[in-house]
Amino acid sequence: MESPENNANANQRALISWRDVSAALDELIVTTERTLDVFDQSLALQDWGSKARCEALKVAMMERRVRVRMLIVDTHIVTAELPRLMQMLKTLGHQMAIMAAPEGAFPASNFVVADQQHLLFRPNSVQSTGSLYFQNPYKSIGYTQTFEVIWQQGGRRVFPEAFGL
Repeated sequence: MESPENNANANQRALISWRDVSAALDELIVTTERTLDVFDQSLALQDWGSKARCEALKVAMMERRVRVRMLIVDTHIVTAELPRLMQMLKTLGHQMAIMAAPEGAFPASNFVVADQQHLLFRPNSVQSTGSLYFQNPYKSIGYTQTFEVIWQQGGRRVFPEAFGL
């Protein structure tokens, strides 16, 4: 009988380029059925404001009722350079929330957890290297818990109305 750890390793993929990271994000968005939790330094390097990515998020939220939460260390780029994401926040705010990470210690890594079992992990905020894990709660649970703790500590919520949207 195959151990859970060996089965989990079969669902792992190394990410070595920004194209890999982008494709992995797209896969996570399409795969998620309930929740998508994003922790990122700024969203600057992963094309979160692109038409295709925003459309995929919109489909996930509207058709599958996915709840999206984003914790961002520096929210300036969201409000200044990602108008599609801000518009989506305005129209689908009942299923989407963006919050600045509170002051204090937070991970240097970026990660996305889908349905508490799929994980995209990048150990450094400016490099594209990382890993994608599907159906691997052994890897994702720690990040799910970290995200939840930071989310519960609260930070400044991003509201589109504050920026004239």
